[in-house]
Amino acid sequence: MTKYHSDQPINDRKKDEYNRSVFVDDFIKILTDFEDKENYIIGLYAKWGRGKTSTVNMILDSLKNKEQFCEIYLSAWALGGDYEKILWDILDQASRKIMKKKAKNKRARFGGFLSKVSKAEIPFDLDTELDLNSGGRKETKISSGKIINTVNYVGQMLASSDNIDKARKRIEESIGDKKVIVFIDDLDRLEGKQIIDILRAINTVADYGGMTYILPFDKRYVCSAIEECLPKDQNGDEFIEKLIQVPIALPELTQERLDKVLLGKIDKLFNEFGITLTEEEVNRFQRLYFYGANKYIASPRDINKIINVYRFRVPISIGEINVVDLSILEIVRTFDEPLYQLIRTNRELFVKQTRNISPKYLLDSDNEKRKADADKLLSNIPDEKLEIVQGLFPIIDEIYNNHFTTDGERLRRQQRIASEFYFDLFFASLDEEEGISNREIIKILQLTDLTELKNEVFSKINKNNFDIALKMIVDNIDLISNSRDFCKVLLDLVETFPQKNVSIGFKLSLLETLIFRIDDILEKSNTKLEDYISLLDQSYCENRMETFVLLLKNVYVYSQKGKNRKEIDLNEEEIGLYKEHALELIRQFAKENKIPVNVTDSSNRIYMYWKELGNKSEISEYIQNLVKTADQALDFISQFLGKATALGKSDYRRTDMDRSTYELIGELIDPNYFYELLKENEKYSSLINIEKENVVSLEDRYDSNGEEDEFSRVGNEHNDEFRVTVASQFIYIHEHSVKDSVVNND
Repeated sequence: MTKYHSDQPINDRKKDEYNRSVFVDDFIKILTDFEDKENYIIGLYAKWGRGKTSTVNMILDSLKNKEQFCEIYLSAWALGGDYEKILWDILDQASRKIMKKKAKNKRARFGGFLSKVSKAEIPFDLDTELDLNSGGRKETKISSGKIINTVNYVGQMLASSDNIDKARKRIEESIGDKKVIVFIDDLDRLEGKQIIDILRAINTVADYGGMTYILPFDKRYVCSAIEECLPKDQNGDEFIEKLIQVPIALPELTQERLDKVLLGKIDKLFNEFGITLTEEEVNRFQRLYFYGANKYIASPRDINKIINVYRFRVPISIGEINVVDLSILEIVRTFDEPLYQLIRTNRELFVKQTRNISPKYLLDSDNEKRKADADKLLSNIPDEKLEIVQGLFPIIDEIYNNHFTTDGERLRRQQRIASEFYFDLFFASLDEEEGISNREIIKILQLTDLTELKNEVFSKINKNNFDIALKMIVDNIDLISNSRDFCKVLLDLVETFPQKNVSIGFKLSLLETLIFRIDDILEKSNTKLEDYISLLDQSYCENRMETFVLLLKNVYVYSQKGKNRKEIDLNEEEIGLYKEHALELIRQFAKENKIPVNVTDSSNRIYMYWKELGNKSEISEYIQNLVKTADQALDFISQFLGKATALGKSDYRRTDMDRSTYELIGELIDPNYFYELLKENEKYSSLINIEKENVVSLEDRYDSNGEEDEFSRVGNEHNDEFRVTVASQFIYIHEHSVKDSVVNND
């Protein structure tokens, strides 16, 4: 699998994606043509992220194979910007490399000399008087042998006026016919004074014949930095021009080359994740990219950055949202935060709604109001940004170009950002590239004080970064000091999330995701039974019925052995104790009349576990105590009807009552109890002995005018039309079940 790009420079031509090799060959020819005993300083200019260091690495790699060169590389930034350390490092590297290449009988002079320097020994065979304090007199006498082992001392010694000539002469003699090429990288990471000191040092102290210095840097930054340290009548450009003898600009990469590399990487990434695009989607991506988005891609660093973003964002979005829209939106988010926020905060303008029509544009059938609002918002943005907005949102393209092609159903099927059903999903999962840093998660896991833990969790984790935060927590569970308390805090947190129970497509809801992950968090606990019981107790005390049901379901289902599924590590005795405790809590809920008889969420599943753990008579008694009218009976029945939705949507509709639903209700209470309530009600009594062709179907989503029926949506179960429909279905199934029973008994 391809790894994330660390933005590290390449080291050889095999990895050259930008055809820098041609420039490298030309550059080496320049070095070859230099006079052997001349000293040169070359400025290699390029902006940050344009590939300076990668180019330097390829030059270095090529020089290794050429006998006439001795290549030296160092990072001024890694050496702290200290010019004395830099001079020392140059001498030390030259010593080691030339000693290795020279025959033994030629090592004595330069090799021995620089070897002594690298070991902090005097590089001279005779007594030497040094003017180290620049006082105008030679006040320090040193003989051959060891000296104080400090870079500062050697730097002063090499810079002293009496020794520069002697050092230069011996170095130049030892270099011989070699061309020593010294690369000093990362000058554009230093402060102005440090840059000036380094440039002056190599121009005065280390200007040895046969040595060429190559300085790759961002000229704009360096000139600006050193200008702050120069007299007012001097500027950075003039200073650089006086010291740099050969200024060379690294050729800018063409947009065509950048586009080719990025699109190649995207294609490879999509292949890795099994993503295929239709011809229509490929063409749409090309329009969005080449007419707007590629203006943000100006360097190899930009390419690495956006590919890293894709590598993280695309896998968690496959099948949920449109990958073309996501790809373009992530370019905008990474490189243009203002435009990203403009898109994110103007949903009402960019998305044509049909389900919940915006009051703002309710009577705006000709889009005049929307056009006026778009003009105000978009009039000041460049054309290429407007192209992106129009490409992502057909309604904007429509009002500017009179296309009139916005098809909400098609946008929904394609999971486009312009769909009212999908817009929010492009921003909900991860609003920022990192979501939450691993460092923050580790800090949270190591907290031992419960109050502090809860404060940190509530302040750092939210519904947008919850998924990734939960994965990081599971990755570092060994750091959790009290896994039971941690699970309780997470349950408290999810309770604050809006729509915590909503599942979209095949994706678990936030609450279901947490319940599923609790097993991982408690995996290494030595008190699992107490942990699971404690979480049940918390849900009971906080009246969190759906959480209670999901916790019970999780243990009840995954404690079953031998089903080739994930299993909870509880033995049979512990499972029995857990179920006994759960039944006690269920009965306590019933005593307090808190078990639902009319809900739209999954908390009604508690009846299934009550049936498994308890008995029908106590359930029947509870239902009859609370359900005393025909409408209450229909509402009770309706909560067990199935739900259906299109993949990726969160709006659910009730499905028709079938025999399995009828039989499930029959396991809780005698269906005849509900039948008699309906029979005695004037509104429903006319449905008695209903014929099959007169039973209305909830799954017929369209009326005679082709409009969607609203009454079947989850949450609309209390309207008269819905109740009559359910009543007709229940009565028909019940009456035929009774007839079948009579026939079978006969």
